[in-house]
This record gives sequence, structure tokens and C-alpha cells, in this order.
Amino acid sequence: MRTLRLKISDLLESAGLPPAENALDVGVLTPLVHEQFAFLPQPLTIIVEGDELVLQFPEEPATAQAEAARLAQKGGKRAAEGEYAKAIELLQRALRLQPSLHSARRDLAMAYVELGDVEKATDHLVEVLRLDPGDAWSWVVLGNLYLGPKNDPETGEKFLRKALSLKPDDAWTLNSLAALARKRGQSGEATELFEQAIAANPEFANPYFGEAMALSAMKDYDRAEAVLQRLFKMGTLQDARTQAVYEQARQLHVNVQEERARRDESAMFKCVQDYRAELEPASGYPVRTQEVEFKDKAGARIQMAWTHGRDHHLLSTRRGFPAELLLHLEAHELTHLKIETEARGEGRNQFFTTTVRTEETAHSALRADADKLRRTGSSAEAVEKLHQSPIRGLCGFLYNCPLDMFIERELHQRFPVLRSSQFLSVRQLAAEALQANTNREILKVTPRKVLRATLAMNGAWCLFLDDLFEGASAFAAPYRGMENFDMAKRLYQHWQNRASGITGGGGVLSLVDEFADLLGLRDWYEWKPDPGHHEITAPARKEGTTNEELLRQKHPAAVWHLLSALERYDKLPVEQVRGIAFEIGLLGQRGLDFASPDKNYTLRSLPGESFSGLQLMCLLHAGFKRIQPDLDTGMDLEEPFLTALDLFQQKGGRE
Repeated sequence: MRTLRLKISDLLESAGLPPAENALDVGVLTPLVHEQFAFLPQPLTIIVEGDELVLQFPEEPATAQAEAARLAQKGGKRAAEGEYAKAIELLQRALRLQPSLHSARRDLAMAYVELGDVEKATDHLVEVLRLDPGDAWSWVVLGNLYLGPKNDPETGEKFLRKALSLKPDDAWTLNSLAALARKRGQSGEATELFEQAIAANPEFANPYFGEAMALSAMKDYDRAEAVLQRLFKMGTLQDARTQAVYEQARQLHVNVQEERARRDESAMFKCVQDYRAELEPASGYPVRTQEVEFKDKAGARIQMAWTHGRDHHLLSTRRGFPAELLLHLEAHELTHLKIETEARGEGRNQFFTTTVRTEETAHSALRADADKLRRTGSSAEAVEKLHQSPIRGLCGFLYNCPLDMFIERELHQRFPVLRSSQFLSVRQLAAEALQANTNREILKVTPRKVLRATLAMNGAWCLFLDDLFEGASAFAAPYRGMENFDMAKRLYQHWQNRASGITGGGGVLSLVDEFADLLGLRDWYEWKPDPGHHEITAPARKEGTTNEELLRQKHPAAVWHLLSALERYDKLPVEQVRGIAFEIGLLGQRGLDFASPDKNYTLRSLPGESFSGLQLMCLLHAGFKRIQPDLDTGMDLEEPFLTALDLFQQKGGRE
């Protein structure tokens, strides 16, 4: 026989009856006990001892208990894997063999919770608590059912408080109470309770996510980001249920980065401008920018003055790319310039190039794929043309992949203000790359060697990013099941081993050859030595003027343009002012001709209008005075701005 001791008050509470003032005899309790414990082996023997009830029932056979334990363990494993229907079937079989198996009944209740069967989950939780009223975990789950689908927060809180009285440091209970406080708008109490839950179990993911949600709702994005980073570092991926929390946390992380990028746009702009101002004199040439349509969906590219016979470096960014993400792309390309400038200073710079010879080598390596296409009726010329683009694309990726890892690590370490833009930018580009790498039509015509190398480098790149963002991303996950992921891991491991010891731009460039050796692509490209000087062969590009004396002569006209800008901005929200100023700032990198009064410029943020170069400079200066007064725009317009501001205030403006 097995014995179960229960407090009579607990029995009455579970039945929804008020506490008895006097001791109840067996005759009164017997019908209630038989009703509530009908699931136990029969017959039941009931004894009342003071305020306790002693319940005796037959013990299940040892063979039944052993098989029930095996089935229950298997069912628990299936539940952890997210196979809840199969888990329920196994747990029900276990309970038919051993109805008193407490853990199996609790796991069964949890499986029903996951499937959304609230009533069956509730029934089984109540049975668990009848067997063991001190089971704090079941009180928590029951409380959450009342908080959620049963929509009875008062009863839910009562059950959670019961659980907390049984186990004061239980992380699940604290997390549930914190979630209730957040739902009620009690943000301070919620964050305090979430922190208590984290302290109780630092590997428990839910309270990190809950606290980040609360902080995000309060628009405290920096603290929300910090909490999410703690989750990705400390939390443990335990089962399918935890996986869902991580997915939601990663999406919240994206939302937080978007908010931070919008908020920090002007600070990021200044950071990139300062970086550019640092590199231009170091390289010996200015940087000009332009927007272009990239057929291969690249984010940005920079052409060095010494490679293309120019008197300037040309930084091209993708037209239509989100403005706040462009800042990261510009910083990335500027770091390419930094690497080559350093390599030139060391006398180790080289130009990566493909030639007729290297392309013949590549075509020869793809002969089997070419023969296969020719058998389908394609001409030799058509096949060669079809393979031309993948060959050049792969060579470009081979050059950039190891360098880009180095660049992104440096940007992440050196410019924390750019991290939100960096994350969002590489996230979009990684998504576009994955789409291409899983496109059936593209895969059909991609030569096998090109495909394997492309997948390997993409996998390595994504492994790097997941490490860089410390678990905030899972970019590598889709590549784990793809061909050649072992090579992806080898490439990334090699990069890790080498990159920490590299100093100087020449050392960074050497990583390209090392990746090529691992991938069997060493003969697909050549290096040409950089002579350290070049002739200007490209036609001079007409830019705006940098004549400071001329700008001072324009001060009288600038006063009225600045006054007009102040009046315009007085009617606009700060977000719109920021958008206008930022767009002009990007446009200004290409040069603004303030010498001409012609209105040759347009803005996407102010459609239907045209502006002169001086007008745009005044809009930019006045805009940054509104959104970031301490920022030095680098334009000698402060004197006319103060005059315009005085006139504006005399007219009743609020600036």
C-alpha cells in the first residue's frame, strides 16, 4: 500500500469549499475524496488524523512502474523537442500503468498547455496539486493559465503568490509576477521582479526577454539592448519552448536596433564624417560619393584613386538603401581605404585582379559543368558567357570575405555608436545573400565548384557575424544543413586563428590567399604590385566649391536662407527635420556648389521643390542646430545663423 498525507484545508481549497471550522469526520470527507482522487488505484482507505487526511491506496506492480517510468521519460523528451501530441500519447500510457506517477501527470499538463488545450491542462494540474499541494511549479503553471487564456488575473496572481510562498526564489514564479506587473503598467516593479528572476536563475531566458520588452515599451532602448545582450550571453537554449523565446528576443533586438539607429542618426553621421576626415589626408586624396544601382545587390563599393587613375576615391552606395544603414556601409568602405592606405605605407599594397589567363583557368575548372550544359543544347559561347558572371562574382567574394570580417570587427570595436546601423545593414545583406543561395533557378545554372565555395564563404561569414553580435543573430543556422558547411567552419576557424595576430594593411590582404588555398581557387586571380604612385587619367569631376572666402561673401544671402530654414523647421517634428538634414548631409559628400544661384538640387524628403547649393547648406546647418546643437557642421555659417536666429525670434519664433 502507498500512503498520501494531505491537510484537510488543502483538500477543501482544491474543491473550492471554505475552510471547515470544526474537524470533519470520515463520513463527510469520503465522497469528496473519492471524487477528487478517482484517478488513483482503487480501493481507497481514508483516515482522519487531526487536521490531516491519510489516504492509502494499492501500489502499482513493479513491472508497471518500470514501464511507466520509461514511457514518462520518453514522453518528456518528445515534449522538449516540441512533439507535444506524441508526448501526450506516451504520458497517458505511462499514467494508465501508474496513475500515481506525479511527474508524468505534471508533464502531461504542460504538454496540453503547449497545445492550447486549457481545460485538460487545468484538470491535470489540479490532479497534480491534489497529490502534492506543495508543488510550486504546478501552482505557477496554473497561475499562468488564469493570467492568460482564462483571463482571470486576480485568481492567477493568487496562485502565483501561493507558489512564491512555497518557493520564494523560484525564477518562473518571479518571472510570471513580473509579466503581470508589466501588463498592469507597473514598469518599475516589473523590471525589479525580472531582475530577481534572473538572479535566481541566470540561464533562464524568459525574464531577460520580459524585462527587455518592458524597457522597450518605456523607450529605454539602451537598457533594453543591454538586457538582450545578457540574454544572448547567459541564457541557455534548453528545448523547443526556449527556442521560441530566443526567436522573439532576436526580433525584439531588431526592433530596438531600428529605434536606436533612428535616434542616433546625427551622431552616426558625425562619426562617419570624422572618420572620413581622418582618412582623406592619410590617403592623400578626397573621398567622393555617389548613389548607383548595383546589379549584384552589393551594398557599397569604393574605388581607390590609385587604382582607377583619379584625383579622388569614389565611394558608391546602393540607391534606395535605408538612410541610417548607409552610414555603416560608408564606414565599411572607408575601412577598405584605411587598409590599402596602411598597406601602401608599408610598401605591401597589391591590386587584386582577374586576367584572361586566370579566367581561362577558372573555365577549365568548370569544364564538367560546361559539358553538362552543352549536352542540353547550349552553345560553347553561351555556356562561357553564362559562367562568366559566377566566376567574377566568386573572385570578388573571395577578395572581400576575409577582409570584410576584419573590417566589421574593427568597426564594432572602434565605433560603438555605429553598432545599430552595422547590425541592421549586415542583417539585410545576409538575408539577400541567403535568398540568392537558396534560389532554385540560380542554383540550376551555378557551377558546382562555384556553389560549394560560395556556400562555404557565406557560412563562414555568418558564423563570424553570429559571434560578433554575441548570439543576437542566427545568420549561420540555414547554412548548417547546406552543402560544404564543414569548409565554412574551417574557413572561419582559420580566420580566427590568424586575424588576432595581424597588424597592418598588408597582413590583412594576405588572408585572401589563405582562403583561396583552402578553397582551391589560388589560380583564379592575380596580384599586381602597387607602384606607390599613379597618373591622373580619369577626367576631373566637377564638384562644389570649398572656397571659404567666397562662402563668407555669401553671408548676407545665407542669413535669409537660414531664416527661411528656421521658419520651415518651426512647423515640423524633429524626426522630419532629422531626415531632411541627414539627406542633405549625404548629398553634401558629393559636393555642393554654393557659388551658383541655380536651383539644381532636389530632395526626396522635400518633394516638388528645387534648391541652390547655398540653400541646402543653410538647411543643413539650421537642421543640425535643431537636432544636435553641439555638432560642428564644418561650414562657416555660424555668424549668419545667429543673425537669422535673432530675426526669427523677433518675429515670434520659438527656436
